[in-house]
Amino acid sequence: MSAPLPLPTLSYQEGRLLMDERSRALGVPSIRTIPQAYRVRGPFDRTVLDRALALLADRHEALRTRFPGPRDQLLHADTTLRSEVFQADDETGAVERVRAEAARPLPADQPERLRASVVRVAEDDHFVVLTFDHLVVDGWARGVLTEELSAIYRALHAGQEPKLPETAYTYQDYVRDQRDLLTGENGARMMSFWRERLAGSGAIPRLDVPKQAPGAKPEGGYLTRSLPSALVREVQRFAARERVTLFMLVLCALYVALREHTGSDDQAVAVNVYNRETAGRENLVAPLAELLVVRTDLAGTNTFRDALRRVREASLDAQEHGEIPFAELVKAFNPDQYAHPDAPIGVVLNMLYAQLHGQGLDLAPGTTTPFPLSDEGFRPRSELMLVGESDGEQLTLSAYYQADRLSADFISALLDRLVALLEAVVADPLLPLEGSGAA
Repeated sequence: MSAPLPLPTLSYQEGRLLMDERSRALGVPSIRTIPQAYRVRGPFDRTVLDRALALLADRHEALRTRFPGPRDQLLHADTTLRSEVFQADDETGAVERVRAEAARPLPADQPERLRASVVRVAEDDHFVVLTFDHLVVDGWARGVLTEELSAIYRALHAGQEPKLPETAYTYQDYVRDQRDLLTGENGARMMSFWRERLAGSGAIPRLDVPKQAPGAKPEGGYLTRSLPSALVREVQRFAARERVTLFMLVLCALYVALREHTGSDDQAVAVNVYNRETAGRENLVAPLAELLVVRTDLAGTNTFRDALRRVREASLDAQEHGEIPFAELVKAFNPDQYAHPDAPIGVVLNMLYAQLHGQGLDLAPGTTTPFPLSDEGFRPRSELMLVGESDGEQLTLSAYYQADRLSADFISALLDRLVALLEAVVADPLLPLEGSGAA
């Protein structure tokens, strides 16, 4: 067996591993796994699943890495990735085991970044739990892996050779490319942009609104609003006329609503980007997803259209310089809060959930259905995570928030204001904006 290949960690990985260390020292949880559970009724062959897992690990280097420390990783030539099987006595016991497997951590110092657990209920009834490590798997990569695992399993079960596209661009290519960027002229140019753009604010967007009294037990809250389909069509037509994306339109409405609540023209929000546009990256298993800080000054904007144009410019500028990892910006501009377990971002906007790659696990000829893992009480790392999901006919705005910091009344009022702004601007893009001052 050949010796593992040493590589530097990615910026995200270094920050996350340091955060894990600090969390353990403080005695607070630090969860970095992404679990998915499925129920398979009918024919199921665990031996075929293990062969599929082995081929998947051979195909993707990221699944064969281990992290002896926050700044080093070792890429192994092979791994013993196979499923673990548990026998359940009854339905209740099966569900308990499924939830326990979904919650079980993946040690960073072991060379397996994916765990597959099989819970057997009966000969023709099984649960399959896939647990991915966020150190190497983002939301998009999770879709790649479940889609490929499905294709490999189905082919092997049918006695055929799996056929998947070549992976010419590899995990180690990406690790080296990021290191070259951060030490090269292009990275220096981008850092110069961020040094100017984030002057006076730092890299971590803040939410300057009244907070709950300190000392409450950490807990999550959830509220949502769905726009009627007729309004969604009007919103889409409005965005096309104004030459902006739906993301830019929602971001602008969010900035305007936050200005009304905070009394500040200067607003910054972190937005999710997948960074999958470059050739070779679409099917790469690596943590490419990043947070991109979009900072906008609304001073002097008298109408919503004025604000929208300014948001469009700020968004495009940020995207042009978005290859610098968010962790590097925090390290440079907020060093005292770098990798701190409790230094939350104010607001994160994610408009990309509906674009995630893949359709989930399909272990045909068995019938595979998703088994929901409750996210009740989910507490995001940001004080507020606003998720916008659109399928062309509907637009849902969901707020996941730190209920020990933000009140439900504030979140509810913010969501209502977002919907009201979208309703108003499609009728009148010259909608006058309220002057600075807390609402």
